[in-house]
Amino acid sequence: MTEPAHFEVLYPPSTPSTPWLVHVPHSSTAIPSEYREQLALSDSELASELLLLTDRYTDELARGAAGFGGTLFVNRFSRLVMDPERFPDDADEPMAKLGMGAIYLSRQDGSPLRRPDFSDGERTRLMRELYRPYHGALQQIVDEHLQHCGCCLIVDLHSFPSKSLPYEDPALARPSICVGFDSCHDDPVLRGRWRAVADRAELDLGFNTPFSGSLVPSRFYRRDFRVRSLMIEVRRDLYMDEATGERLPRFAEIRTLVTTLLELAARRAEELVVSSDPSGAGSTGTA
Repeated sequence: MTEPAHFEVLYPPSTPSTPWLVHVPHSSTAIPSEYREQLALSDSELASELLLLTDRYTDELARGAAGFGGTLFVNRFSRLVMDPERFPDDADEPMAKLGMGAIYLSRQDGSPLRRPDFSDGERTRLMRELYRPYHGALQQIVDEHLQHCGCCLIVDLHSFPSKSLPYEDPALARPSICVGFDSCHDDPVLRGRWRAVADRAELDLGFNTPFSGSLVPSRFYRRDFRVRSLMIEVRRDLYMDEATGERLPRFAEIRTLVTTLLELAARRAEELVVSSDPSGAGSTGTA
């Protein structure tokens, strides 16, 4: 079966793999021509929007996952085409009120992103061709880990700008590293280990600020607590020039830091396999 062009799954070199994966949803700037035609932006406006909304280089920061038995799942299209981090139904998605649901209609400043004549039918087609195959593949990987190991740990990797964008709350703290989680799928043990790493690196780490939650495929969301998910958000000024998008000299240091966090995630996944309930009930999110 040929893998769709809009995402890539990189499996670890050894089998069986450890039941964990790194999801990288927002690293790409790619917008194929058929989707570029839907956007009501000039090339310069689009370049500006991509600079603000793309989590540049997070796919590179995630590359250490394979060395620790993890699966790497990377979105290869820009989030301006389709955002897999959103709920599929706009009625369930808080960001849809700002025009930034699974299919964005608005830019980060609230101005129009897509053409005025962009139709519900076109949105339905994007969801059918892009969103649903993406989430179907992601759910399958998680389901296979649950069947074979009784657990699955997801690391959702992002970055965020040092200054809040118009749709964000400027009063929220913007630490060096934000770790997001949903209480139903939390892993306090791993969070504690990550905080210790940040402390040693003299970087401040915050929980659920300025962003909260972490991706869990809808089949398992708040239903199957054997799935644990933590989001890592790295503040962009630590590793890139936010005005140009170029890497800073410190990029290698931050990549090493993220690799250390991923190694700890791999070790935690191995522990969860050992502690999983053989009956299939699994452990709760309060280890």
